Amino acid sequence: MDPVAQINGYLVLPVGGPYWMSEVIPINNGPLWRETLLGEALFVSTPASVASARAKTLAVIGEHHPLKDDVLLIVSELVTNAVVHAGRGPAAARVRLRLAATRDLLIVEVYDRGSPLGVPRITEDPGAGEGGRGLLMVQCLCEGRWGTALLGGARGRLVWAALPRTDRAPSAAEIIRRRQVA
Repeated sequence: MDPVAQINGYLVLPVGGPYWMSEVIPINNGPLWRETLLGEALFVSTPASVASARAKTLAVIGEHHPLKDDVLLIVSELVTNAVVHAGRGPAAARVRLRLAATRDLLIVEVYDRGSPLGVPRITEDPGAGEGGRGLLMVQCLCEGRWGTALLGGARGRLVWAALPRTDRAPSAAEIIRRRQVA
């Protein structure tokens, strides 16, 4: 396949599937902040979707991307949380994954229906339990650059994480300020 675009030295390749968008779309959030959409996929909210999300992510960023392992772990954690915690039924049947980039960041976004049990948070003391460490790992990998937002109405919830690509990556507070959800 021919590449659709080259972003900061990485190829964005067209990927098959009815929900995958391969075109690169600029997202302008102000004069000093510009996100470029690398890809987007919609998955059925099942445990098998976690592996599919990793595969789609790898197809976009490439096997040799310097942040590959970190991005794949973040995608796994956020999609798993969406599948496990976002509820059940027809309204919860979809999880959307978006990958975006700025000059200094690689951004993973996961949208789901949201949960009636509250907002995603880092467990204070995960102890010996089976779960509770995922967002802590995400926070460590992103150096605190992650967040969540309720989208209002039936639009659900967004959980995002931003991996620094350079030493000039903005702080978590700056990213949150610039990425305000409309």
